[in-house]
Amino acid sequence: MEQFYHRFFDALPIRSVASDEDLHLLNPQELRLVRQTERWALVAAVLIELAAYLIIFMPIYEFPGIFDTATVRLGGPFVTAGEFHWLRDGWMLLVTLIELYVLLLLNLAAVHGISVATGYIRRDNKAGETGALIRIALESRFMELQQFGIDPFERMHPWVLFLYLAFNRLKGLLGSVIIRAVLANVFGREMLRVYLDFSGMPLYMAINAYTTYAILRNARVVVMGQTSIEIVRQQLPALTATGWEAGLIYDTLQFIAVNKGDFHANHYHLSKAIIEHFSIALEAAHALPPDYLDKLKTARQPVADVCRLIIVLGFLLDGTLSRRERRQLARLNQQGILRLDYAELEAYRRAFVDGQGLDGITGHVLRSI
Repeated sequence: MEQFYHRFFDALPIRSVASDEDLHLLNPQELRLVRQTERWALVAAVLIELAAYLIIFMPIYEFPGIFDTATVRLGGPFVTAGEFHWLRDGWMLLVTLIELYVLLLLNLAAVHGISVATGYIRRDNKAGETGALIRIALESRFMELQQFGIDPFERMHPWVLFLYLAFNRLKGLLGSVIIRAVLANVFGREMLRVYLDFSGMPLYMAINAYTTYAILRNARVVVMGQTSIEIVRQQLPALTATGWEAGLIYDTLQFIAVNKGDFHANHYHLSKAIIEHFSIALEAAHALPPDYLDKLKTARQPVADVCRLIIVLGFLLDGTLSRRERRQLARLNQQGILRLDYAELEAYRRAFVDGQGLDGITGHVLRSI
């Protein structure tokens, strides 16, 4: 399938766009095209869900004698006797799988459109840029961060991690089951079957739209992030970090990963740039020490400022700020590690996502070096 995805991606047309060479910045025309691409992708994701529901249930309603009578009797010592509507359930599964595949192709096309609009893909460089973009469209985790010994799930219990990942994958199904149960409980047997069948459609429409939005936002920040990180790397001071100081910088990369609680391509590129710039020796696994913040307070100013910059960039580079990060920001300000309130950080995040780069926050943090 990977070969097919590459062929499909490469076959998509590249329209002429007046983009510039600054991939980390979006000019007004580029930003307009990006937002236009995001809008049509969201509409398409919702319409695909609507079409899937109609394709599933219209034949079932039109030919009830075929779909409702094709059953298999289930029973046994550990199974309550009942009927399994194999044709109806098989039809629903088939259409759902086709829908998911169509949504995947939509995401590939939309990510391609974002990349063309930003100037990341041009006619002369398309062949070499498809791999990372396809992974974004497929929602593949950027596990390469582990090669630096950095683990975003370090402090998460395995069962909690399992339930977290399972819920993210099954939230649509769980939500639909809950909605059907609530409606059946409130209205009882008087509730028409068509209402129950279509009750989950708004939820799945919302999930499709949100998933597509998240993928395209991620594509945008990854496209701009790689160039932005390289520019930040060129602005880093030429420090000779001692073993203790290199370890503190390493701790900071793990601190960001743990706070984000997930893998992201931009965090990989940031970690790679920092580790190479300061010649930090890699470890198989680098755990975050419990006294990390106390160590950061005692570091000499240039090293502490580099760590502060890594923290702030780590908050920004995936394009989102969670409630947990907001609490962590308040804690860092309370301890005197940062002097940056949430409104300022949110303004920097919005500027980065809208294609204004990271020069402002980099200058703000490194002004004393």
